[in-house]
Amino acid sequence: MEIDYINGLKTDEIFGMSKYQSEIHSRLDNVKLNRIEYPDVSKVTGVNRVVEYFAYPFIVKKKVIENNVKHVTRQDLAFLLELMDLKKTIVTCHDIIPVAYYNTRNPIWKLNAKGLRKAEKIITVSEFSKKDISKYIKYPEEQIEIIPPAVDHNLYYPNRSKKCLSKYGIGDSEKVILYVGAEEPRKNVQFLVNSFSKLKNRIPQVKLLKVGTPNYIGVREKLLKQIETLNLQKDVIFVGYLSERELAELYNAVDLFVFPSLYEGFGMPPLEAMACGTPVITSNTSSLPEVVGDAAIQADPYNVEKFVEEMYEVLTNEEFKEEMTRKGLKRSKIFSWDNSAKKTLKVYKEL
Repeated sequence: MEIDYINGLKTDEIFGMSKYQSEIHSRLDNVKLNRIEYPDVSKVTGVNRVVEYFAYPFIVKKKVIENNVKHVTRQDLAFLLELMDLKKTIVTCHDIIPVAYYNTRNPIWKLNAKGLRKAEKIITVSEFSKKDISKYIKYPEEQIEIIPPAVDHNLYYPNRSKKCLSKYGIGDSEKVILYVGAEEPRKNVQFLVNSFSKLKNRIPQVKLLKVGTPNYIGVREKLLKQIETLNLQKDVIFVGYLSERELAELYNAVDLFVFPSLYEGFGMPPLEAMACGTPVITSNTSSLPEVVGDAAIQADPYNVEKFVEEMYEVLTNEEFKEEMTRKGLKRSKIFSWDNSAKKTLKVYKEL
């Protein structure tokens, strides 16, 4: 079986959506992918990446094969279905955050919404996302297949060691809280910094590690100003992008993982942290309760005082921390990339 794999920008970076596709397709032995991507030539030629993006439909039109199933691997490429006549189409739609959360009026997202409605099947990652796609895009629920992400347990597993923290100037005696993700408004990082500041009044020897890029204009500057106002310049450490191996090492080095996001289509970092034996506090909003179940603390992402209490309890109650670790390890094993690959193959065969 050959699939027209319409994947957008060609990149070696691994992040949520690209990780999802690579994990699943690495397990589909009998499926050949006709990769249709556009190269990142912006750094070499100076061509704006937006120009590359709008040239992509011409590349797709030239390279698709008529009888192949067409798999558009992310929701922000769904506009292709509106701009050209494609048969046997699947779109993987992880979330519709621009529409459902930010209420965008971006014309490209109007095209994406129209394109999503033309897909013969939509694959999404959670029951929450399925309901939002149905509600906001007006797409029939019976044509939406839930295929959740999972954890690579050969990479994310308990291998506890604080050794890697020395490169960030963190001593063995200090407690370390980790956040992995962007800094856009829905990620609620300013709330986290406020909560951390109050926690530091109770546990002076604590650091906050922040992994990931800003991903939103002006947000890093605002965050740095907040950190300076709270006098946390030495206590909040920005790490930037990490490889998966480095990330697994960091999950294993910290005392607590926090994820106070206001809106997620799924949310993989809490699952990865649990697979490494790290206790997790996350939000009680959107898809996150569906992901973590009773294996993590589900906190109100608007209540700073309560969030501080939850962090303090995990960092000071060893028995409670061990119980959370046990539950987290058990929960993380429910999610299997092999099962997700089998479900994806079933969708391909149906078309």
